[in-house]
This record gives sequence, structure tokens and C-alpha cells, in this order.
Amino acid sequence: MPSENIRLASDDEVEYGDKKYRIVITDKRFILYARRGTVFKSDDVVSERLQAIHGFKYSEKGTLFRTATISIITNAKMEIRGSPDRMKPLFHTLQSTIGA
Repeated sequence: MPSENIRLASDDEVEYGDKKYRIVITDKRFILYARRGTVFKSDDVVSERLQAIHGFKYSEKGTLFRTATISIITNAKMEIRGSPDRMKPLFHTLQSTIGA
């Protein structure tokens, strides 16, 4: 939105609902954003108000192929996944940026 200031825009992609997204955090919203399509472009956006976020949880699983999950706790639970090398620093950045 035009009246919002971007606090974080990630270069790394995360997985949410079997789709890949980039994270954008403004001063009002947590946004998952992806541009889809090769010929006919469309925007795929998942948005949550920062006021609705109650907290975060980080977990890793797997032995050979490790996967990290960040659970964003709102009235529902939103889980984003990716490699631990990318997700752990993102988790710390989310905690310090949003402060939930």
C-alpha cells in the first residue's frame, strides 16, 4: 500500500502451501509475494496484519535432507518452509523486525 514503509524485503524464497514466495514486511503487514506466469503475469499475495501476529516458532526436521519451518502464529497458523541455512537468519530477522 502507498502509505506503508517497507521494513524488510527478502531475496530468498520460502515455501508456503507448496508454492514459492518472497517475504515483504511493512510497518503494518507481513506479506508473502510471488509473480506467477511466463506469458500472462499475475501477482500471488498472502498478507497478514502485524497486529494479528502473536508469535513465532522455529523448528528443523530431517537428518540427511534438513528442512526448517517457521510457524507464524495468528488466529490461525501460517507455516513457511525452506533450508535451515536461509530460514534461521530469517527467523531472527523476523523476531527483531516484528518483535512478536
